[in-house]
Amino acid sequence: MFKNLFKNAITIPNFLTLLRFVFLILFMVLYLGADNKRQEYTAVVFLAIGFLTDFFDGYIARRFNMISDLGKALDPIADKLSHGVIMLCLCAKHKLMIMLVVILIVKEGFMAAMGIRNFKRGIVNSAKWFGKICTAILFVALIALLILPLSNAAANTIIVICGIVMLWSLVMYVRFFYLENKEIKCADE
Repeated sequence: MFKNLFKNAITIPNFLTLLRFVFLILFMVLYLGADNKRQEYTAVVFLAIGFLTDFFDGYIARRFNMISDLGKALDPIADKLSHGVIMLCLCAKHKLMIMLVVILIVKEGFMAAMGIRNFKRGIVNSAKWFGKICTAILFVALIALLILPLSNAAANTIIVICGIVMLWSLVMYVRFFYLENKEIKCADE
């Protein structure tokens, strides 16, 4: 089972994904330790570099046929960990952010359970288009909340929109896994 996961795993895209974890840790340490806006912006630069590695890992993997099961598993983990870390950092400034943290925990808990179930079946799913849209919207919104001087009303509006998008993505994934499971059961019969 794990043998396939690590087959062809030592690749440039997987290295870039692992590098994203390093930049995320740097962001968190610098952001939480910041005493002023300039230090917060410095932290955001490290986060932005991490986001660039996300773009390049996918591009390189597809362009040079370096797609691996480990990469398919690590990339969404890095995305969700990035979301979670940013949301937790923003909780101190925006109380409504806790709603997104709760939705993220529910959504990603479901995704993890389905991923483990499928992994046991020998299936590694990659992110779907609606998950990618959710991720993109979330990243843009979270960056805006980090760097823009927003009123409470504007920040809360962005947070609510993100919550709606995350719930929509969850519903789409529930539907996807339901249909996939139904298809597997039909094939087994």
